[in-house]
Amino acid sequence: MTRSPALGPQTGAITLLMAMTLVMLASLASFYSARSAQMDQLATFNHARSHQARWAATAALAGAQALLLDTNTPLDSLLQALTPCPEGVTGPQWQCIRLTPEQHPAIPQAQLSTTAVRDLVESPHVLTLHASARMGTPHSQALVKESVFVPTVAPAPDLQEPATLVLNGCVTEASGAKLRVCPWVSKGEACVSTAKGPAVLTHFVVDTNRNGSISTAEKNACLALSTTSLPGGGSKTGPSQAVPRSPCTRAAWQSVLGSITDAQLQAWSTAQERNGLTAQTTPPRSIYWIDSPNDWQQSVGTANTPALLVFSAKACALRCPRISANTVIYGSVLIDSGCNDDKMRGWQGGTIEGQLVVQSGIPEWRSGTVLARPAGRNAYILNWPDGMDASRVQRVNGSWTASTP
Repeated sequence: MTRSPALGPQTGAITLLMAMTLVMLASLASFYSARSAQMDQLATFNHARSHQARWAATAALAGAQALLLDTNTPLDSLLQALTPCPEGVTGPQWQCIRLTPEQHPAIPQAQLSTTAVRDLVESPHVLTLHASARMGTPHSQALVKESVFVPTVAPAPDLQEPATLVLNGCVTEASGAKLRVCPWVSKGEACVSTAKGPAVLTHFVVDTNRNGSISTAEKNACLALSTTSLPGGGSKTGPSQAVPRSPCTRAAWQSVLGSITDAQLQAWSTAQERNGLTAQTTPPRSIYWIDSPNDWQQSVGTANTPALLVFSAKACALRCPRISANTVIYGSVLIDSGCNDDKMRGWQGGTIEGQLVVQSGIPEWRSGTVLARPAGRNAYILNWPDGMDASRVQRVNGSWTASTP
């Protein structure tokens, strides 16, 4: 009779293997339990750090706003502290300004950064503040943004019927002049339809009989454009009462620009030029402050992106620059001739589709076409909410946002 082999050793080996497996499973369970607790602690830590980062970024944003409100720190100087733009902000129309925030004493470990961004074409009066904070790791950072209105440019007045040509003096035609001044028409082509809107508006008429009032005859004598030069019709208007022109008032300028100052326009123009905006960029440059006495020969502006050209008092020191015959300006042209009619004597211009504003009269006007286009003023017409005080820094309601990259 054959006996079965002894089962003792095999049974022991199986028991040992099972015991080792149970120990390993218990170890793994213990490890993953500890790992899970560690991950929970890390998540809680990161969550707290993330909240700290948002708090720090919000404090940096408040610090940037306080810096803009500080009357001891000129806004013009702040706008010179240029810096690379945040991610996603590209193109020559965007100006990015570095604002150095103060370190918050409660969170000295936070790395803070604040950048102000503005659109130099569409909204140079709005700064969007980007404030970020990092607490040492990529998962412990926050970004908050808010926009503020800043007094870089004042609002322009709303003109129900803007005149094609605005003067602070009288106008006469040179012999053989080639002129066309046509008011805006809602239907039909300019210089063809008969319009009732204003073609010429002056803020100063010579009171020839010195009786203190301005008669229709005096207005017609002052605004001596022939019917040939007014092919689209339109009215010629001026003040009913005699007004002084010495010292020189800026009546023509203020009637279309309101409280917008020379300094504001010059700074706006300089910022666009410094950022690389030109007539060929997308979007194109919209503001040109011109100090050069040389005649202007570059076409600028389009129906969708009108331009503003300002020939300054410096440009008009001896004689105001002329605009070459083949040049087309879509937008507004302002000439600061300082109530000195002789600086505009014999003036020649190309085509202006928008509005021509001259701070004097134009004696012996030789050539030029000015077609009224209401959109021609859009280069400097900005969006200001009703009731907004444009002379101080103010928050844009509803613009605050926060994110955690």
